[in-house]
Amino acid sequence: MEKRELVHLPIHRHPLIPRDMSILHCEMCLIRQKNSDGYRCDSQTCLFVIHRECAESPLELHHPYHPPHPLALRPLDHDLGEASQLCSFCAEKLIGGWVYHCPDCKFIVHLLCARKPPAVDLVQPKSHGHKLFLLPKPRIFTCDACGLTLDTPSLPCACLQCGVILHGSCVGLPRVIRISRHHHRLRYASSPPPSHEAWCCGVCRKAVDGQYGAYFCVNSCRYVVHAKCATRKDVWDGEDLEGMPEEPEDVEEPFEVINDKVIRHFIHEHHLQLNEVDSARLDGSEHCQICALSIRIHPGNIYRCTQCDCGFVLHETCANLPRTTWHMLHPHRLKLQTCGTEVDMCDICLRHFSGFKYDCGREDCYFKIDVRCAAVSEPLLHITHPHPLFSLSNLFRGKACSGCKETDSFSTKMECIECDFCLCFDCITLPPKVRWYEQDRHPLALGGGGGGEEEGGENWWWCEICEEKMDPGEGLYYTCDACCVTVHAHCLLGADPLMKTGHYSDPYVDPDSVPPRPTEFETLANISCSRPFCRVCRRRCPFPTVFRAKGHHFCTYHCLNFCVWF
Repeated sequence: MEKRELVHLPIHRHPLIPRDMSILHCEMCLIRQKNSDGYRCDSQTCLFVIHRECAESPLELHHPYHPPHPLALRPLDHDLGEASQLCSFCAEKLIGGWVYHCPDCKFIVHLLCARKPPAVDLVQPKSHGHKLFLLPKPRIFTCDACGLTLDTPSLPCACLQCGVILHGSCVGLPRVIRISRHHHRLRYASSPPPSHEAWCCGVCRKAVDGQYGAYFCVNSCRYVVHAKCATRKDVWDGEDLEGMPEEPEDVEEPFEVINDKVIRHFIHEHHLQLNEVDSARLDGSEHCQICALSIRIHPGNIYRCTQCDCGFVLHETCANLPRTTWHMLHPHRLKLQTCGTEVDMCDICLRHFSGFKYDCGREDCYFKIDVRCAAVSEPLLHITHPHPLFSLSNLFRGKACSGCKETDSFSTKMECIECDFCLCFDCITLPPKVRWYEQDRHPLALGGGGGGEEEGGENWWWCEICEEKMDPGEGLYYTCDACCVTVHAHCLLGADPLMKTGHYSDPYVDPDSVPPRPTEFETLANISCSRPFCRVCRRRCPFPTVFRAKGHHFCTYHCLNFCVWF
């Protein structure tokens, strides 16, 4: 047996073994680099892996950009909140990994920034027309390129000719970009053009100071974005388009028009005819093949297959969805694709869905979104709130949705800039009007969430489905004032409204998992006279759809996935 070469380094308590690092992220620099070598820990219980170059970093460094004190190499201390601090060189968040830190002051830098510090002079910076010089003493200052004043000292880049001072990360700001929030290209300018009205950022909706740089629409529309907002990863695709010609986008129609009421849609081989909703078929068993919502609850027109035995049906609004689109929460173009027989999860609302989705067109990007979330744009005028809603930030830690009252840290929300109202995408994509029974004379309208004039407290209502009390000031509901009908939104639509009936396979289930879980299941309309019992909840399934696997029924997709199978 070949004897392994063990390496002992002062940065780790266990011996290390040489290995290839091409597919691994280094624990010190957090970078994955092709054709690189390094070390892994010899211990079976330790996952420590590092590049060879990082492992050979000196424990103490006398850096020319911080001459007063030596810098010590150590891992970032998350308990002290250092992950949110900024690198004194590049002015970006430290996040994790190892850093060089001065124990006598607040000077702290990325490992890579200390190894490859910024150049002392920059001859042709993108964000400025003159030569810039790096000032070796960290300080707190306001950047003339982005207008931000950082909380921690950083190394500034200064222009000796005009006095401009910039963050290191703002020196290379792109000149011309395209962002997800606007349909025209934007160009960087060191100051806004003269205007009698105040400028407002198209991303964060805050004021834009005319003394600092920002991005402006290359066309005549009054659109401006802060430099930092425009270059966010969820807004900009990272490409500088300066010097690149703007080519028109190819628009491919979703269907061919046969006559006034007949089309041939690209997702179906037969002709589809436009019909009003047939009340004789409103039993809940039919679902739109694109959005997966039940045909029964939709008050609009539908397209139905002209072949009697086909059963293919689409909402009229879904049939008109574009084959390709842009979304405000993703910087790349999206393409309409089918989920087939697999269940997918939306990256925006985090709900499982079937039917169709919008996929990112890039091979290295796996972003996907259900069609209802993809149809949301800003400003959003929601039926439950008098003010428009905007997607201002991708971080909503601990902020509760005004509709469902959930405080999920990972859910995306849109908020009002005039008050404290916000909605998650689960609530945003609820149908504004629905039909409950075919005998209903009026559709039920969405309400609640504290966005209207309803009051809670002693004004209790009753849900017509679950027959429990409702506080109109808490949660969303559907109601008809003329008929005095009120139901919980989740009682009417169910826990999995985006799951249509059919047979499915779950791509996320490991067939060798212990305990074993079913890889195939069926979704059924819950329309029988006697509703089935859920194997997990041990109660009758209350929602419009039920799940069946291995002869057992489940009221929700959550129960199906978390059932212990023996």
